[in-house]
Amino acid sequence: MNQGTITTELRMGFARIVFAHPSHNSMPSGLLAELVQKIDEAAENPAVRAILLRSAGDDTFCAGANLDELLAIEDEATGKDFFMGFANVILAMRRCPKPIVVAVQGKAIGGGVGIAAAADYTLGCKGAQVRLSELAIAIGPFVILPTLIRKMGVSAASELCWDTQWHDSRWAREHNLYQRVYAGPEELFREARLLAKRLAEHSPAATTRLKRSLWEGTDHWPEELARRAEITGQLVLTAEAKGALAKFKGK
Repeated sequence: MNQGTITTELRMGFARIVFAHPSHNSMPSGLLAELVQKIDEAAENPAVRAILLRSAGDDTFCAGANLDELLAIEDEATGKDFFMGFANVILAMRRCPKPIVVAVQGKAIGGGVGIAAAADYTLGCKGAQVRLSELAIAIGPFVILPTLIRKMGVSAASELCWDTQWHDSRWAREHNLYQRVYAGPEELFREARLLAKRLAEHSPAATTRLKRSLWEGTDHWPEELARRAEITGQLVLTAEAKGALAKFKGK
């Protein structure tokens, strides 16, 4: 299975981390684990004062979990481990003492929405639609739900969870998932770089204290996200979920 690639580049005080996968930038387990490693490395590097996280290309930001891996899950332990993939990325973003900017240049689905919501500053563009399709495949976005509620509030998070339909970038901006929305990917990436550069110019000590304050009330997340990954790992084994996943893949 193609696990995709991640590249990291240090620029003007910030690290640019770019993930890529040929299947609409979906995230297999190996790619998620590598992303956690890259975020942790940037967090520990004194030359890095901010992080810009984005995906490759000008189309889909992230198609979420890898469908082939989902279909291959056969026991609860494997299911929990799989869903801990996105949980671990969210936790790495949370514990990183440096501000993380996420640039969403295209469609974001499932865990991709979770990554956008876990950013300290999220930028989108006109084509950056969002969708949570988990309920339609007989599971649920349990792992990413805390970060959605933290960023958007219960009402907007509920709407995304329940209706499983696409929501455009204007909706995402109005409901606080995106702080800003630009016309297209070129402008988005340019402004994301400028923002990351500005954030990197601030005092590291003050930045760390501010991020810690903004994430207050999330100390229980490591245990909570693990519990939610276990729930999802159980649901994905049901006949209803297996049938829905097979049907979804056949489209």
